[in-house]
Amino acid sequence: MYQKRFGVDVNRSISNNSAPISNRKSLNKKGQVTIFIIIGIIILLAVSLIIALRTEVIKFKPGEIIPTEKGKVESFITSCMDKIGNDALLQIGLQSGYIYVPDSIAADANQHLRISPMNVIPYWAYGQNTKIPSMNQIKMDLDNYMQANLPSCLFGTQAFQESYDFIEKTSVTADTIIQGTKVQFNAHWDVEIRNKEGDVITELIDHTYESPVKLKSVYDMAVRVVEKEMETLQLESTTQDLIALEHPDLPVAGFEMSCSEKQWDVAKAKETMKDLLHINIPQLKIKGTEYVQFPEELTYYQNHYIWDIGEEYQNPKVSVNFQYDQNYPFYFDVTPISGSKMKSSQLGGSQYLKFLCIQNWKFTYDVVYPVLVHVRDDSTGYVFTTGMTVHLLRNMPNRGQASARPSYFVQTATDDKYCARRTVPMTVYTYEQVENNETGVSFREPLDGVNITFSCLRFKCDIGETEYGFAHRGDISGLTTNYPYCVGGILRGVKNGYQEKQDVGFGTKLSQNEMAMIKITSINKNELGEIMHEDTALSTPILSANVTEEDRLSFLAKADFAYKVEINLFNEETFVGGYTGVWNVPWAQLKNAQQITFHVITTDATNEEEVYPFQLALEENSQYAPKPEIR
Repeated sequence: MYQKRFGVDVNRSISNNSAPISNRKSLNKKGQVTIFIIIGIIILLAVSLIIALRTEVIKFKPGEIIPTEKGKVESFITSCMDKIGNDALLQIGLQSGYIYVPDSIAADANQHLRISPMNVIPYWAYGQNTKIPSMNQIKMDLDNYMQANLPSCLFGTQAFQESYDFIEKTSVTADTIIQGTKVQFNAHWDVEIRNKEGDVITELIDHTYESPVKLKSVYDMAVRVVEKEMETLQLESTTQDLIALEHPDLPVAGFEMSCSEKQWDVAKAKETMKDLLHINIPQLKIKGTEYVQFPEELTYYQNHYIWDIGEEYQNPKVSVNFQYDQNYPFYFDVTPISGSKMKSSQLGGSQYLKFLCIQNWKFTYDVVYPVLVHVRDDSTGYVFTTGMTVHLLRNMPNRGQASARPSYFVQTATDDKYCARRTVPMTVYTYEQVENNETGVSFREPLDGVNITFSCLRFKCDIGETEYGFAHRGDISGLTTNYPYCVGGILRGVKNGYQEKQDVGFGTKLSQNEMAMIKITSINKNELGEIMHEDTALSTPILSANVTEEDRLSFLAKADFAYKVEINLFNEETFVGGYTGVWNVPWAQLKNAQQITFHVITTDATNEEEVYPFQLALEENSQYAPKPEIR
């Protein structure tokens, strides 16, 4: 049936081609031949393809692992290098360039900042010393870390161990290349792969992995920051500026016309200093790097907190951040102190004459603390961290070792002791004076019974009362007696029912209105550690001929002694100069001395911003002034 239908269909097909009926039989034979030819060609092609495929299969080595399995092992080794390499880079970034912190650094608290019980950040700069690992040392550490950890990563994989055996034909030889834009990890490691029957499948020899971490870029930036800090002491200068702000709880130097002693708490001053550092140190920026710009109105930050470390290090793809936290180690010392307090020195008259009392203070601070430097590659987020210490000694940048210093706060003499030394004779007259400009009434009469007191700086002495007709002088009231020596001492008369009156004794004021406060403190101490001697004097142009001979300081006798000399020079209430230094006084010259001339350094500065640096550098600059002269 099928063949008949086939024949009909074929005939119809041919008849549709309009062939003559007489030719149908011959055409049918030709069509059958064509079909056989096509089938033959198809069979020939199939046989050829089968032969070709068999030939290709024969070209594979017997038992060799198929390419997909080989690629899996290669990929896994690469992933091991990825993990090991990036773990190492992470440790390097966290630990100042070290994968393993050397024991000599980890055991010395002066050389690292401990951020957890198990982790420390080594200082690249501490005091005057620097310890920066070289890039070659970092490369060697990366090589050693890769060589130590790559085999265990591969051999510890159970999935591969169940199907294959790995035979190490060589040990791992790593060669890390640290480039500007990447870190390339190379490893020469000949590993032979066998099936469980022991047949060699393939060998894997050279391996490589590239990390996008720009280690060289952030490392170079960190090195430059530390080197520039050692050169310019930028962090110390920033700390000095914070102290100079004169925070109410962190006093530096000043004067106040008052008879009330000023006090500050040392512990509070320390916490204030830590708070200022915690807030302001992170504001420091590196010029040309990525940071949020300061607002235009914050000109102080624009001028003081943008640090130029060199044009070649201006990289907008890198950010640098500085960090100080209150829980970091913090060394703080201040002098002078009395117990737990910082106190002003009082120079002046009685408590009733406040305008003649002067509260004077000058404190110096030792501050040592660590700062962390975080350098971040913004394109990858990789952060490189290192640390360094900051040193401020006696308010001045100095990367030397901080040491505790003795407080020079010394209790002064009592009123009774001072008033007992009355060596200057003087007569005081007292009058009752009545004036009325409206009525024109004016008269003056002797007034007795006036209580006379004499004030000199912080001392007040009761002198006595005036008498009418004293010393048989007739119609006058007065008092003649000896007074303690004092340049610019204040006489004060008081009587019930009368207005109080005071006057400056011993001379007249000169146009300069200058006054020098001189203080000597023995450097030598007794067996109890107490200062053996100290004395003060006040020298002004307001001198009387009667008291010139009394313008003296007392010194220790019969031996050579060293004294710390401190002189403050004022023009009215303005500090205009001074001197601070150690003076070795030879007894041979001192025992016959009639006069001592002190030399001071002066300044023309009138505002606090100009006077403050002068005061800070006074001790250093005093070495250029002549030593006191004994005559």
